[in-house]
Amino acid sequence: MLRRHFLRIGAISLLLWGGFANVALAGFGITPPYVRNDALRPGSEYTQEIIIVRSDPTEDLNAELTLNLPGIESWFTFDRGMKFTLPKGESQVKMNVTVRVPDDAKLGDYRGNIRIRTSSPQLPTTGVSLALGAQIDVLLSVKEEIYDFQVRRVELFEAEEGYKKWWLDFPGKIKFGIYIENTGNVPAGPDHITLEIFDADGQRSLETDANTNKVEQILPFATKRVFAYLPTRLPPGSYRVKYDIGKTKDISAQKGELALSILPRGTITGYDDYGFDGLSMGDKLSIVLPPTLLAGLFLLFLFLRRRRPRRSRPVRRREDDRNDDEYPPPVNPPLPRRNDTGVVDLSRRR
Repeated sequence: MLRRHFLRIGAISLLLWGGFANVALAGFGITPPYVRNDALRPGSEYTQEIIIVRSDPTEDLNAELTLNLPGIESWFTFDRGMKFTLPKGESQVKMNVTVRVPDDAKLGDYRGNIRIRTSSPQLPTTGVSLALGAQIDVLLSVKEEIYDFQVRRVELFEAEEGYKKWWLDFPGKIKFGIYIENTGNVPAGPDHITLEIFDADGQRSLETDANTNKVEQILPFATKRVFAYLPTRLPPGSYRVKYDIGKTKDISAQKGELALSILPRGTITGYDDYGFDGLSMGDKLSIVLPPTLLAGLFLLFLFLRRRRPRRSRPVRRREDDRNDDEYPPPVNPPLPRRNDTGVVDLSRRR
């Protein structure tokens, strides 16, 4: 009888412990429960944010990570370290898991998991406190270079009408914002942006423009807003715009339609006008060609002047530079001889 009594008490205790454990598990979780990327390449880096959630953060909890990552454990780093604290009063705690693939990593799939275990600082690490835990599944694939991105959102800002200065025609500047998520493993971004502008009813095409700037490239696995700038020479008014975001020269990432408002000049505070980049090719040439032609003519004048032959002048030699063979020394005449009598004989000459 006594033995049966203890067995009943033990069974009831296990049921109660299991019930409390389920309650604890229900109040603890992580999102997302995985680190997953199927577009990694050798040398790339990827960061996944994991949010640890508690429904009733009434006390501090110690958290410890245990890794089961065969062959790839050295690829992983954690911004909070392997042991950290879940503070009292914070229902959500963020943890960044960073994966750095070595340059010599082999192509293929890699699997594993990361376990998070918690315990109370005031209690031993046994019992119900160990029931608070979760597992992060790791699913990675290392592949060759992949160029790809997704357009998550677009926005078209108000523009001002263009203006003239001297003989130059400066257009209005359309600012087109694009939220890009790089889903490949190399830097990527739009190859080109095209806007076809219609009247307010969207029936008559008025103008087709392309971006004048080079759109920024997004790093792998990142999401960022980038901007494209396009010229317009339309007057103030309301218009419909059909846009085309090119992934490559021949492939479109997204097409759609938006509304555009062009306002009178000076209406938008802090509006950034177009400079030289917005001018037409004819206006650009009218600025560049005149000084270029003048510089070319000046260089041609210098070149022709150097090739003109110079007049030869006679060379005057100094006395010291004369050649003895060319100018022989003069012959001295013989002196008259005297005879013994003292009479000079002038009849004998050499």
